[in-house]
Amino acid sequence: MRTAPFGSWESPVDARTVAAGTEPVHDACFLGEDIWYLARVSTLDGRNALFRVPAPGGVPTPGSTPEALLPPGSNVRSRVHEYGGRAWAARLEGDVPVVYWVEGADQRIHRLRVGTGEAPAVLTPDTGARVRYGDLVMAGGRLLAVRESHAEDGTVNRAIVEVIDRAEDAGPGVAAPAVVELARGPHFLAWPRLSPDGRRLAFIGWDHPHMPWDETALYVRELDREDALSAVRVLGRPEESLLQPEWLSNSRLAVLGDRSGRWDLYWLRVEDFLARASGDPGAGPAEEELVLRAEGEIGGPLWALGARWYLPVRSGHGTRILAEDRHATSTLRWAIPGGEVRTLDCPLATCSLQDHRDGTVLLIGGGPDRVSGLYTFHVASGELTEVKLAIDPFPDGAPVSPAEVREFVDPDTAELVHAVVYPPHNPAFTAPEGERPPYVAFVHGGPTGQVVPQVSLHHTYFTSRGIGVVDVNYGGSTGFGRAYRERLRGAWGIVDVADTVTVLRGLVAEGAADPDRLAISGGSAGGWTVLGALTRTDTFACGTSAYGVAELSVFVTETHDFESHYIEGLVGDPADEELYHDRAPLSHLEDLRVPVAVFQGELDPIVPPAQARRLIAALEDRGVPYTSLFFPNESHGFVRPDNVVRALEAELGFYGRVLGFEVPGVPPVRMQGRGR
Repeated sequence: MRTAPFGSWESPVDARTVAAGTEPVHDACFLGEDIWYLARVSTLDGRNALFRVPAPGGVPTPGSTPEALLPPGSNVRSRVHEYGGRAWAARLEGDVPVVYWVEGADQRIHRLRVGTGEAPAVLTPDTGARVRYGDLVMAGGRLLAVRESHAEDGTVNRAIVEVIDRAEDAGPGVAAPAVVELARGPHFLAWPRLSPDGRRLAFIGWDHPHMPWDETALYVRELDREDALSAVRVLGRPEESLLQPEWLSNSRLAVLGDRSGRWDLYWLRVEDFLARASGDPGAGPAEEELVLRAEGEIGGPLWALGARWYLPVRSGHGTRILAEDRHATSTLRWAIPGGEVRTLDCPLATCSLQDHRDGTVLLIGGGPDRVSGLYTFHVASGELTEVKLAIDPFPDGAPVSPAEVREFVDPDTAELVHAVVYPPHNPAFTAPEGERPPYVAFVHGGPTGQVVPQVSLHHTYFTSRGIGVVDVNYGGSTGFGRAYRERLRGAWGIVDVADTVTVLRGLVAEGAADPDRLAISGGSAGGWTVLGALTRTDTFACGTSAYGVAELSVFVTETHDFESHYIEGLVGDPADEELYHDRAPLSHLEDLRVPVAVFQGELDPIVPPAQARRLIAALEDRGVPYTSLFFPNESHGFVRPDNVVRALEAELGFYGRVLGFEVPGVPPVRMQGRGR
């Protein structure tokens, strides 16, 4: 074992290993005798590709090679709400798999009959990506989706539609009548769900200024009535978030709701609620029933459409519910509506439910001792089988730091702050006696995200070099109940900053971190917290803001429709110019004394590049040293391997230069600004 200062340890994990080795899996299902899934592929510039692996009996065949299903160059990605979600669906036509997907470049729905030799067909009109589709779902052989239409004047409209597979019916030069509107009404729509008999459509809707974790409602439309496209609002209270409706039968509907202070699972008899909503004088009582009360939360923030936190499982014994209950870590629960609840012993610390078949659950998850990826879990035996890992293959000899789920207490307010700590770890090195390590606080975005304990190549890139890492679930994070989430209401830039400082000062008080070598890093909303921490506290020696929000008054006019009113709940009324000015980090750069790294994608529609440029101009004006990278081919988040490499190396080199340690094998960082 060699002795070297913290931060300067040699590591087998370089930036290219991180960029090439992490290919997250999402949106998976059973289809026929196969498992289908979507994965980001680093060798395809971060595009999303669709794969299948044989899985007879629901168990993947050992040693089988995943088969790519779509034509070369395809990228399965929806831009509804800009964050997309559920951009593909599939069905069996006899023995022939038929897959439908949203192509990232044109946002049209394409169709392919796999294995037939037929060319792909396009089912929706060419609008130059002004019309987008997401939340694709197959129901009774019908393809449903959320359609988002952007008019030239900036107006955005949404509807739930059925996409009819008639591409071959149109003659040369004739557009096929492929899209039929089923419902509209609220400004935002999610989770189109068709009853088993096809007579009713259920979905969740909400309007500005709410976000889906603030206040939503459950809507039902009877499709055999032709009087209107608008649906009936059957459930939803003020300041209640309803999520993920699922039909349990033609008359029973399940839905998640957080009226108790956390998302729990309810069910209701639809006829009773429709009669009450229509004012039927003979209507009986309409009461929803609690199916499963969560210990943590069964639910989360709807950033990407199509998220699922429970699955109805139909069998000869009736319908049961399989749910993921999360409070920092996940617990799987079986619930029989009106009956018992049973906890399943799943080896994964965190998981996301995807599908179920014949006693086998398909889920995406991981933990501090398991690489995240797609797994099958056999309920009866408890057997867990890998399908596709997000880090595959895992680099030999990578010294992974064990994740520690922690809680810290703010000494001033007694508020509890949740975090996951990754201490420096490399068996080949030790630090000089008495030296404390530098630490980087990584601040998640959202700000409703939730960090979980995991095997992370990104974090190993730092911890294996002797730099501690801590992920902070500050007030506003999901998974800990509505009250914890709403600690951030009106206090964005205050509570998130204070909670991050609480965690870092707690590590310093324990003797685990060097108080003079603390850094903070975050992207998007996390970038805002970085800048707030650097201008409002003296805790950190430097910080990295990736596509972060720097000011508010212009931002609320530049950002996209989905988040255009989000700041009202996080900060307050935009008409209060003094409040918006005072809260923005850009207004307090006179208090900034430490260097900043700024990274930005030029194609970002969520936090436009103008935010980063305003920040850099102000840093130049104030003489604050900084380093910056702008990527012309990146949007909100970096996915192209070469860009990930440049950003990671620049961030590590930045910390080495500011915090005072040598970084072997990393190019020197060029500092800018008059104060460098």
